[in-house]
Amino acid sequence: MFKNKHVVAALIITPILAVLGYFLVDSIVAEKPHVAKKGGSYALIEKPNCRYTSGACGLKNNDFELLLTTDWLDDNRLKLHLKSVVPLEGAKVALVDSESDEGLPSDMTQTDMDGMAWNIDLDRPDRAKSRLRVAVSADGVLYYGDAAMTFTLYETSFKEDFRR
Repeated sequence: MFKNKHVVAALIITPILAVLGYFLVDSIVAEKPHVAKKGGSYALIEKPNCRYTSGACGLKNNDFELLLTTDWLDDNRLKLHLKSVVPLEGAKVALVDSESDEGLPSDMTQTDMDGMAWNIDLDRPDRAKSRLRVAVSADGVLYYGDAAMTFTLYETSFKEDFRR
């Protein structure tokens, strides 16, 4: 079978054509990256660390990135910290329990002079179903996204494991 030159040629050419086809289709149908336009709104993608008890959650869209962390005030309240890579004009968050829930957004408070650090006090989320919806404005552009609240369990699960 491998003595036939047509079979050998096919075994060599087929993988090359498959890889070239993959990249060609990607270049044709993929969305081209572009600079955010004033007045536009862009979705932020939840990074994988939001789904685990990591203590931090990242939201990202190209060069724009937010980092969410928490401090527990007591058993029922937490302080949510937001850090941005660019100065923000404003930030709002809403804690929701389902996909169809439209929670009432709350304004975050700016904690530094340049608008890159914000925080807010929130009620304890239900880790099984709560999600955090975030909307921020930077340079006339609106960025929005949502994240699982599992990352907030980092400190409490560590303390409970330490007590045992």
